[in-house]
Amino acid sequence: MQNIKRFINKSFKMFCFGFIPLMLLAGGSKEDFDTSSLDNGTCSFNVEGQLSFHLNGAATFENKTEEDRFGNKTNKLLLRFKSCNDKEMQTLEFIIASNIKGKFGVQAGKHKIKDLNHLISNFNGVYGFADLGNVSELPFFIKSGDVIITESFSNKVDGKLEVQLVNAEGELLKIKGSFNADIKA
Repeated sequence: MQNIKRFINKSFKMFCFGFIPLMLLAGGSKEDFDTSSLDNGTCSFNVEGQLSFHLNGAATFENKTEEDRFGNKTNKLLLRFKSCNDKEMQTLEFIIASNIKGKFGVQAGKHKIKDLNHLISNFNGVYGFADLGNVSELPFFIKSGDVIITESFSNKVDGKLEVQLVNAEGELLKIKGSFNADIKA
């Protein structure tokens, strides 16, 4: 009888101090934007600034390799995001340029925003702009942040971005979200 009580007591302690905390830890929080929950060819972004809103839309990409007159090759990934709102078209575009030799396409990973102080043809980094008609008549250009490519295949590119854009009047927008882009048809 004593052994049965010890066994039950030990099992109860194991459950309370082992199994329950494990279950609580396993149910940890997820990030705000999970690309696996997005349909193919879509994006979901939170926009904060003069106006704060959520932008859902279509996401496409295009891979290009360009060669300059000296034979230097640059891989470019063009990401295009367009709202699904019929009233006002909103567009975000990003170009990620990489001159890694021997590789085709832009590789998965974190791509930082760099200052664009020369022509885009020899640029190595991320460049982008936004045309958000209901926020400002002026276009916004990328200032800082990161574009993270989580998966890159020949027919789809998944990723996340957290960037700041600014227009000619100094208005700042913060855009954060995820995308699951289909190849441009």
